[in-house]
Amino acid sequence: MDPLDDEVGPALDRVQRYSLSHLAALGESRAATNPRSRDPLGLPAAGTGALAAIDELIARYGDEFSGSPGPRYWGFVNGGVTPAALAGDWLASAIDQNAQLNGDGAAAFIEYETLGMLRTLFGLPETFHGVFVTGGTMANHVGLGIALQRLGARRGIDASQHGVAALGEVRIVTGESHSSIAKSAAMLGLGRDAVTQVPRLDGREAVDPRAMAEVLQAHRDAALIIVANAGTVLTGDFDDIGALADLAERFGAHLHVDGAFGAFAACSPAHRHLVEGMERGDTVASDGHKFLNVPFDSGFVFARALEPQIEMFKNVSSYQAPPRLDPQHLIHLSPQNSRRLRALPAWISLRAYGAGGYRAIVERCCGLAAALGERIAAADGFRLLAPVRYNVVAFQLVRPDGEGASADETGAFLDRIRDDGRVFVTPGNLRGTPCVRLAMVNWSTTDRDIDIAMSAFEDCWARQDAGSSVKT
Repeated sequence: MDPLDDEVGPALDRVQRYSLSHLAALGESRAATNPRSRDPLGLPAAGTGALAAIDELIARYGDEFSGSPGPRYWGFVNGGVTPAALAGDWLASAIDQNAQLNGDGAAAFIEYETLGMLRTLFGLPETFHGVFVTGGTMANHVGLGIALQRLGARRGIDASQHGVAALGEVRIVTGESHSSIAKSAAMLGLGRDAVTQVPRLDGREAVDPRAMAEVLQAHRDAALIIVANAGTVLTGDFDDIGALADLAERFGAHLHVDGAFGAFAACSPAHRHLVEGMERGDTVASDGHKFLNVPFDSGFVFARALEPQIEMFKNVSSYQAPPRLDPQHLIHLSPQNSRRLRALPAWISLRAYGAGGYRAIVERCCGLAAALGERIAAADGFRLLAPVRYNVVAFQLVRPDGEGASADETGAFLDRIRDDGRVFVTPGNLRGTPCVRLAMVNWSTTDRDIDIAMSAFEDCWARQDAGSSVKT
């Protein structure tokens, strides 16, 4: 079928009806599902048109979508989508703008304006500029790329022109970093071996600043990048960013702050102390599909210095004006040339709910996590493994004999929880102890969801043998 012969109105009406019913059911529907295997469809010789294709998709997969935008999808660190952000995302697709350069429309300025609002939300100095990217991983990647160019410039080396090998030894020094740091090291040509993990404080995931200083001293001739972690995935712990900023100044290192979800602690007076010193970072990465509660995929990164970022990511071509020091020429600030206007859902949501709305989301989620942690600590069959400092809860399953559950038993419990459908959580391993971990970042989670989840945990663990088998 030729698209010229198709109609957009009926297709959009069908999507709207399905979307509204899906959203209305999120509070009661399954948090996750284990999809059945099926033979893949092939490409039809003649298409059926948009409306028929949408109906086919819903019939084939409509009952197997996860409840990831819902209030009890607590796996990974996934937020939902606010009403304003959802409307903004639909609008972004309808107007289909390429947010490259100012000059052919408002798209780039909308992104620039959105980043200004986020900068205010995080309490970063106005000297910081930013850019939207595809997620937290790419935000970290861009931050580390800027670091290479910046450190090279100090040595009279243009890393973007001559390659990272011209820098000599590069050392990324961090504690309990996200997996995207090692992935970025690989993509940047440094190799995963360039990442040195520093010992953490006793019983914590936060890095030991004294151990960090020793490692930096041992590699002081290298180009040094310190990655500070604002919110670890497994327990929600925070590095002492101010102490790491002091070390960065002392050793001439680039300080990158991975604040994928932890940067939003700045929204709340009760949690702002966790990110004290973040404003001293050279680059700060975050992810919009966490506490910002906008749709996938939406990361962003802030940087203190514009010139090294443009030098690293500039797009030199015969059909565009030469790069210049302009934070609104976004094509020169990240790897992407074609850039969806992913800032638009954030713009509408930030304007819709303001600083007060995001403070409420952060404080509600952190309060609910703390409440759940208290209930888990008081319940038979569970053992809280770390204090709930922010929005993450990590706990161990405990057998009737008082021993902790094995990895196989924990895996069986997680499968049972997923199949039960009331809540979705994911596995972890804290210093050799298999555990269950969850994170609350969804704007729609309430006290009711804590009750439902706790009931699911107790029911599913009670039905499981003390050994590694699962009762039928």
